[in-house]
Amino acid sequence: MKYVLVLLVLFYPHFISSKTITICGASFPPSTIVENGKLVRGYSVEVIAESFSRLKLDYQLEVLPWKRCLWLVKAGDIDAVIDTSIYNEPIITGKFPISYNQLAIYVREDFPDAEYSSISLRGKLIGIPRGYTSYFNLAKENGWLGLETDDEENMFTMLEKGRFDYAFSDTSTALSMASKVNARIKPLKPVVTSQKYFLGFSPNHEALALAFDEVIEKMIQDGTMNRIYIKYLPQSYTDMHNNSLVSFQ
Repeated sequence: MKYVLVLLVLFYPHFISSKTITICGASFPPSTIVENGKLVRGYSVEVIAESFSRLKLDYQLEVLPWKRCLWLVKAGDIDAVIDTSIYNEPIITGKFPISYNQLAIYVREDFPDAEYSSISLRGKLIGIPRGYTSYFNLAKENGWLGLETDDEENMFTMLEKGRFDYAFSDTSTALSMASKVNARIKPLKPVVTSQKYFLGFSPNHEALALAFDEVIEKMIQDGTMNRIYIKYLPQSYTDMHNNSLVSFQ
């Protein structure tokens, strides 16, 4: 960390002295939560607040449409973007993600199965909330029969009533959505997919990206990431990291 901070002082002294880093993002709860046009809460928002506090750097958050946010960071007009993948080059990302998107198959709590296998679900009816095109595409690729529901709450109500035995949902929101309709559910393990997302920096911020990555590593080691995650999610950062290491079937 000291080496990276020396680089910042030598090559980017304005970061240490006066520059406020501008970070853009959109509404993706519970990672980023927008209220009254401002990013105010969410686990990624808290991770950024803690990391920039440790770096002793000022920053500001700006809500923008997602594609515009990415374009401005790629062009160097904005310094960083929240929750981007490694594929949005020339945006720079580190080794340590600040967010995961993981999808799982959910069943009723008393359902006998506990393990997920894509092969065993071929030809089975899978509840999928309306508008989730990527979910339907994945179901089709696996040979599942996707059944569109009005939304997640409706999907879990139908699951609880036995209209189908399987529901496809995001692990970040499934349990909270199910609890609203008193549906008792559990995920089959492992998760179906796991994607990593990062705080991505504009191409001219290589040293800052490296410094941020080192801070995230420290926050993982000292348990800060876990403490932030469990405020918003049913799983810790460590849990989601371990999920991402499991080979999907």
